Amino acid sequence: MYRACMRTTIVIDDHLYDEARRLAYESRRALSEVINELLAEGLKRVASAPTRRRLGQLRGSITISDDFNETPAEVLRGC
Repeated sequence: MYRACMRTTIVIDDHLYDEARRLAYESRRALSEVINELLAEGLKRVASAPTRRRLGQLRGSITISDDFNETPAEVLRGC
């Protein structure tokens, strides 16, 4: 069976590499096979997870005047 493969270089954290290497050793499989399996499981889990809508964060400020002498005339008249 022909399988197309992409050869690439990635940078991963040392502890993740060590854990993947340990799993490969214990299961007597190639490191690339274990990493492919873990990556596929992770991608599947992310794709099947429900997405949460995130509301945008407002920036700025609201100033409330405690002195009605500073209130614009339009506000007092009710436009």
